Amino acid sequence: MPAPIPMAIRQSVTERHKKGESISSLARSFKISRGSVHAFIKRGASEGADGLHTKYGNCGKARTSEDDFIFRAVRCLRAWHPSWGAEKIRAEVHRKRPGSELPHYRTFTRWFHWNGQIEPRLKTNLPKTKPKRAKRLHEGWQVDAKEEMAIADGSRHCWLNITDEYSGTVIDPPVFPQKEDQRGPRPGNPAGADLGF
Repeated sequence: MPAPIPMAIRQSVTERHKKGESISSLARSFKISRGSVHAFIKRGASEGADGLHTKYGNCGKARTSEDDFIFRAVRCLRAWHPSWGAEKIRAEVHRKRPGSELPHYRTFTRWFHWNGQIEPRLKTNLPKTKPKRAKRLHEGWQVDAKEEMAIADGSRHCWLNITDEYSGTVIDPPVFPQKEDQRGPRPGNPAGADLGF
């Protein structure tokens, strides 16, 4: 989040604009956006010096008053029934006070947080460790099985593709046809009759 523009710059912007300096010129001089310059001028004209102050109090959700009946009822129900969720508690309040105008159940969840009635969730995604890679020849090998790969004549064969992890060198693998007793039914072709073997 960028730092707020100092009050001295805000005042200088409005004063120099009153003397006739353009918005573009002020933006270049103070190295701020034209939108910020325009906002300071507008707020200064409508609210005076008070309009130039930051208004962080307007940010975020307004906190519900402790005197609000629904807020207190929700807090009590959560304390009495810790296993109840926001939707259940909202339904109970609606059942007991059918005419009451109730906020969304997500607002109830926010109230639970404010009251310290929700325990923080434990992080389940632990940091992943990077796999160790080989740092010299023959230290690690990657073996990948290639099964039932069709070759030019249409027959299917199997082999193991063995690669040196460090150099990427591939060992010339022996290719062997699949034996009769290893051939199983395949989806869409249970008998395997038209596969060429």
